Amino acid sequence: MKVADIVGGIIGILIGLFALWEGAKMPADVVMKIGPSFFPNMLGALLILFSMVLIVNAVRGRSKGKVEPYRLSDKGVQRGLITLAAGSVFVLVVEPIGFIPTAIVFLTFMMRVMGKRSPLLLAVTPALITAAVWLVFEKVLVLSMPAGVLADYL
Repeated sequence: MKVADIVGGIIGILIGLFALWEGAKMPADVVMKIGPSFFPNMLGALLILFSMVLIVNAVRGRSKGKVEPYRLSDKGVQRGLITLAAGSVFVLVVEPIGFIPTAIVFLTFMMRVMGKRSPLLLAVTPALITAAVWLVFEKVLVLSMPAGVLADYL
């Protein structure tokens, strides 16, 4: 039985329950049956499910791998901390700046962090992904994304 897997599973269940709780506060959509709470609820439920599988495997002795202490010199730990910081900055600035410019900068930065160096790839991919996400949410699901500085143009 791996204690780390059990603790991680419990934390995952708690985060999933929080997502479901927050999703329940979102208003229902009467036009489309998929409202703004659909994706958080779906992700929260999946997180709970997979966290329970993690705990069951740990209790049954089927956990794999071993727990190593975190070292800041480890590239994976550095990337994880950078991702956490970048995600936090994204959440703080997406409302005033807007989804489109914030997402393009965030995705470009994260591609660099993950080792992508091709200038063409860095120039095209974040813009295409951002445009696709914006179109799906704004035009297909009719859920507004923060416009920010582009409010007069969108």
